[in-house]
Amino acid sequence: MTGGVAVLGENLVDLVVDERGAITPLLGGGPFTVARTMARLGLRPQFYSGIAGDQFGRAVRDALIADGVDIVFDRPSSKPTSIALVETSDGAATYTFYLDGTAAFDVDPARVLGRYGEAPTPSALYVGTLGLVVEPMASAARALVASASPDTLVIADPNCRPGAIREPERYRVVLGELFGRADVVKVSTDDLRFIDPGRDPLDAARAIVAAGVPWVIVTDGPRPVHLVGSASRTTLGVDDRPIVDAIGAGDALVGAFVAWWVGHGLTRGSLADADAVRGAVSAAIEVAGVTCERRGALPPRMGDLAHSVAWQWLVVAPRSEPSA
Repeated sequence: MTGGVAVLGENLVDLVVDERGAITPLLGGGPFTVARTMARLGLRPQFYSGIAGDQFGRAVRDALIADGVDIVFDRPSSKPTSIALVETSDGAATYTFYLDGTAAFDVDPARVLGRYGEAPTPSALYVGTLGLVVEPMASAARALVASASPDTLVIADPNCRPGAIREPERYRVVLGELFGRADVVKVSTDDLRFIDPGRDPLDAARAIVAAGVPWVIVTDGPRPVHLVGSASRTTLGVDDRPIVDAIGAGDALVGAFVAWWVGHGLTRGSLADADAVRGAVSAAIEVAGVTCERRGALPPRMGDLAHSVAWQWLVVAPRSEPSA
């Protein structure tokens, strides 16, 4: 495939606690999973994130390299890997974060802008999750979006984590500014309740579109996905699949959306084609569903989608599955 993509945001380790109290460490972080999804579906994203030199950090680095992600900052951070304590029940997950002084956010905004400017103009730029909250990475995210070329598709994914957001009102202002350049915003109904409290989630999505964002993708757990645009709103069904857990499902969806879009040679200007946007979201829903069938944030590879009509255009080139 052609068309570079850039991803900025955190990587971390999920310490997943099941109903029996057993703890399993799994590699995670929304942007980390987005980058892996893109790479597993044929792109070669550039990943802007600090990565620790500890054992968890080495596992993060190995997984990214195995999937074909370009790590922008090669030198390991001296800070420890960021941690999320994840408690699961009935397929849903709640998070407690340990982020202060950790490696993922150990990036200098000026250096991020410099490296971004040295690379060819990307077809798409993704920013999201805790990378929009924790400094100095949050400043780097705002700077990248502000500097994005008119030809670059900008995708913003707040993936709000209230427990990590110390100044909710300031956060909402920052998101509003960020959305001023975003072309696609992916949010859950829970995100919308946090961003715009007191308003029905779909009304909140319509307000984001009215403010100038062409498309808002609204997920709602195992329920249908809503695609909201300036002239239309479409509800897209979700396959009835067995859910092992929902960790990383939304991240796999947005990563797959970008992989499908760029893989079809579509551009920022192609957003005017509502049928193409619906096709990309429908294909991405399928990838999210496969991810839910697995424990942890482990998106599918090309070969896993060989029998999917929406993904038959991919050149199937199976790779060995990394352990994390």
